[in-house]
Amino acid sequence: MHVSGILRRFSFIALFVVLCASSSWAQLSNARFGIGFNTLLSSEDGLGMGFRGRISSAVNADLSLALDLGMSGFILNGRDDATYVIDPQVSLIVTMPGVERASYLIGGMGAYINTNDRPNTLEGPTIHLGIGWVRALRESVLFYEIDPALVIGSSDVGVAIPFRIGIIF
Repeated sequence: MHVSGILRRFSFIALFVVLCASSSWAQLSNARFGIGFNTLLSSEDGLGMGFRGRISSAVNADLSLALDLGMSGFILNGRDDATYVIDPQVSLIVTMPGVERASYLIGGMGAYINTNDRPNTLEGPTIHLGIGWVRALRESVLFYEIDPALVIGSSDVGVAIPFRIGIIF
């Protein structure tokens, strides 16, 4: 499957999820934005580093709906052999009780889009399930999480394990 096919399918899935949760997205006044850094350990590409952005909106006090977009570069073999991965996600976040420090479960689906043009490159839809923690700062929140994903390729399956840290506004 080519990158355009994966993006098309992901956009239909994201549109469906957003339309189903239109009541929570209609009030973007409670939307939270987050940015962060991540390291990504991939069974296909090795160790990469990158950035991630997330917008989330509370459905209720315990549940949020989130849209993420991340990009990681596997550059440890130099620029000529570098591989870049784009990994959008649609997630549900369940927050556990806590005041200054709370944990949360995150799970959903997404895509693993590999930008290299080598044959037999792993890319495809993903299913992810992870755990994270938030720590209250003065006006924003620090988060760190691990969110492993199963990458379902056309002929094989791989694993991507990111560790992320960032700030939620």
